[in-house]
Amino acid sequence: MKPVRISILLRLTLWNASVLALVLTVFVVGGWFTLTQVVQERAITAVSESAQVVAGAVRAERRAIAARGEVEEERGATEQAVLRELRVGNLDIFITDEAAQMMAARQPRLPSDAASDGEEEHRVTLPQPVLMLLDAMRAGHDEDMARTLGTESGVAVRQVILADGPARVAMMRVVPEEHDSPEEPTLLVTALMSEAGDRLLLRQVRNTLILAIPAALLASILAGFAIARRSLAPLEAINVRTASITTANLDDRLPVVNPHDELGRLAQIINGLLGRVDLAFRTQRQFVADASHELRTPIAIIRGEADVTLRRTARTEAEYREALSVIQGESIRLTRIVEDLFLLARVDAGGPIATRDAVELPELAVDAVRSVRSLALSQEVTVTCEIEHAAGSAITSGDASLLRRLLINLLDNAIKHTPRGSTVRVVVDRDANDLILRVSDEGPGVPETIRAHVFERFVHGPKVTESSASTGAGLGLAIAQAIAQVHGGQITLAASPAVGATFEVRLPSPSPTGDIA
Repeated sequence: MKPVRISILLRLTLWNASVLALVLTVFVVGGWFTLTQVVQERAITAVSESAQVVAGAVRAERRAIAARGEVEEERGATEQAVLRELRVGNLDIFITDEAAQMMAARQPRLPSDAASDGEEEHRVTLPQPVLMLLDAMRAGHDEDMARTLGTESGVAVRQVILADGPARVAMMRVVPEEHDSPEEPTLLVTALMSEAGDRLLLRQVRNTLILAIPAALLASILAGFAIARRSLAPLEAINVRTASITTANLDDRLPVVNPHDELGRLAQIINGLLGRVDLAFRTQRQFVADASHELRTPIAIIRGEADVTLRRTARTEAEYREALSVIQGESIRLTRIVEDLFLLARVDAGGPIATRDAVELPELAVDAVRSVRSLALSQEVTVTCEIEHAAGSAITSGDASLLRRLLINLLDNAIKHTPRGSTVRVVVDRDANDLILRVSDEGPGVPETIRAHVFERFVHGPKVTESSASTGAGLGLAIAQAIAQVHGGQITLAASPAVGATFEVRLPSPSPTGDIA
């Protein structure tokens, strides 16, 4: 089963929608819970305060009557008068004795005022759910309510279910005081508030959220999609422009609108990559062209000598030997070029050195000088080797055969570009950080025109004499530089002296623990 591939644009949109949906869910759930709690606490506070206000007013009125020495003419008249004077909002207020006999009532939720006629007031009774609460308290099933009402200022709040829905009820006792008439009964003030208004409010909020949240989520998804699409438009442009770049137009570059944002930096990185690829392609083309040119010459000579030899049937042994000698010489040159190219390819691969041993540079220098002795004699050049005192224990880590090839290449280059009777010097030295090999000659030096390119491939130096003209392929210094770099070192051409050229090789010096720094 193939994995489902989702575009970045769609992924960003889905992530945005998911996060927003989560945030909205938390917000709605938390907001709904908070709103419900606030509404409930508001209802509890309203009925509790109403019951306390009515109870306090009844106590105050009883004290006033006792202070005036008056006697209540009719049962419940004082309580009914209190209810007429008080404004306690849209709540039902009942004042009964402990036997639940109605003393006074105020029911503003009724179509007509039940308190307008004294006889109707006595026909008013507590709602059945409230009577059931009182019965349960008397039966000992609600001890908490009994304890609350047993205190002087205790208010018991409960929820009951009426015919028109849930309601909050608060009850508070009014106990006769010392100055009250002995006939004054203990009263029970009951405040009743329907929760229909609160439930309507919650229902309206819920319906609003049901419509608003999906609409807000959809609008956010569309806005997020549009913003993400606009933000990714430059990336799509980069994709299209990059896809249009081939080997035929590697010099094309991506436009960088804002170099300080992520897309601008991406375009700069891609441009840098294209530059390196372009340089690599140019270098490869130049290398192939130069290699073809260098290989063409010995191949042409070999083919020409063979053709001439085959066309002429009557030839002496000396002529055959001369032709074969030319073919052999050019074959050796061809072999050397191929081996050099192979070595460059191996070093250019950039892998670790296959063999890494401790290499003593003084011993390596002496061996290299010994190896080029026959070439130096043929050119009538003297090669000397000097070991500085500081370099007595100059040991580096690397491939001894490659390092030997590096030094031989430098010596071969120096011998070929030094006049007869001159001297080529090899010096082994060291400083605080590096091990140093210097190879200097007494030739014409390196012309300013090629000093910057002297380590490039297929670069030829000037001829010294016709007899000592360079017959190399121009790969010796390039190979030496590559070998130095793969060993963590570097070859530099010293500033142009009065006579000759000096090449300096710097290789890492071992640390006190024996590791290469």
